[in-house]
Amino acid sequence: MTRFLVAVAAVVIGAGPALAGGPPPVYVVVDKVTVEANKVTIHGSFIRLKEGRGADYEAPVEGVVCLGLDERKAAECRTEWGQWAKAAGTGRAISVGMCGDAGTMLTVKIHKLGTQIKGADAEYTTGHIGMVTAKQEWADQPPVKTLLAFVKTKKTG
Repeated sequence: MTRFLVAVAAVVIGAGPALAGGPPPVYVVVDKVTVEANKVTIHGSFIRLKEGRGADYEAPVEGVVCLGLDERKAAECRTEWGQWAKAAGTGRAISVGMCGDAGTMLTVKIHKLGTQIKGADAEYTTGHIGMVTAKQEWADQPPVKTLLAFVKTKKTG
């Protein structure tokens, strides 16, 4: 019986890494954040994982996303919105999500700059924003390099 349990444990533990993993599906260089009572608007440059599995990212885009408050998690939303505001103007790429899951940031519409946004396009999902640190996280990852080069070109072009 002990051998059987050890074998089952080995299979379960061994299966974890095979199913888990993957880079953050979204990175954002935040230029400006506007926090209102029931929504957050994030201006910046975005790069997102292409639809489906893998590590292929779409081309980076500059734009604006507008996300509404999840009333059930209002305190968490507002705390994370403060983190977004802290990231604004740092020039660092902030990771969003992990293992293919980035909540609504993966699918929310990215509006072109200057577009009049009438309201939130989706409800903000908490628990996906990466750490806002003094050091650039994920600096060696191709999508981060691509996004930072895009931002640099945008500023010099």
